[in-house]
Amino acid sequence: MSIKALLAVDGSEVSDRATDSLIALARGGAPIVLTVITVQPFMSIEAQAMHLQSYGEAAMKSARDRLDAAGIPHDTHIAMGPAGVRICEFADAGGFELLVLGTKGLGWVNTVLVGSVAKHVIESSNVPVLLVR
Repeated sequence: MSIKALLAVDGSEVSDRATDSLIALARGGAPIVLTVITVQPFMSIEAQAMHLQSYGEAAMKSARDRLDAAGIPHDTHIAMGPAGVRICEFADAGGFELLVLGTKGLGWVNTVLVGSVAKHVIESSNVPVLLVR
């Protein structure tokens, strides 16, 4: 039986380590059905039309390259809004069994409030969470 996992990434070094941890789990024999999610900040309607897809793809590039190199198939999802909220909503709606993310990520907010997304996820998620440092 496979594990339906959600990997939340933002393009950071810690995100890469979370991806590598999930790859190690899969190589260890755990069959995984994987979706990679990234969450972009709110944008105007004009900016969404022009940038949401490309910014999201850029944030997922490193994780996708690593997963492709490891031969791990995956789907992707790009969301917009408060990252912790959107990750939890998507995990709940998608029936995921495991949520994997790094303890901190990119951006000045994560520099000031270290781990704010991770903190929100572990406090709000109905899905088991694997945090990677």
